[in-house]
Amino acid sequence: MKKTLLTIILVSVFSSAFALGDRSMAKLVAEDLNMDEDQVFQVLKTFKQQVSMQLKQGKTIRLQGFGQFSLEHTGERAGNPNTGEMGTIPAKNYLRFKPSKEGNKSIN
Repeated sequence: MKKTLLTIILVSVFSSAFALGDRSMAKLVAEDLNMDEDQVFQVLKTFKQQVSMQLKQGKTIRLQGFGQFSLEHTGERAGNPNTGEMGTIPAKNYLRFKPSKEGNKSIN
């Protein structure tokens, strides 16, 4: 399973010429590993769910040789970015990804 997840991630990094959806990514990985496309799609879907769930619990996800996912929290603040009028901008969590040195090296 680790090999499958790593392959999914690496394929997404190396395919910068066009954007891939979940099904397209699953198809590429399935062909590469001679696996069923629906199984790979379920692995990809579960991987994303697990990353989201772990981040919500305050954990950082590190993928060795690739990078790490984390959450950044911005608090509630005054203002309105659209009109400039005073109002309240609600607190929000942002997904962040920081590539590792090896991850950057692998694409350059």
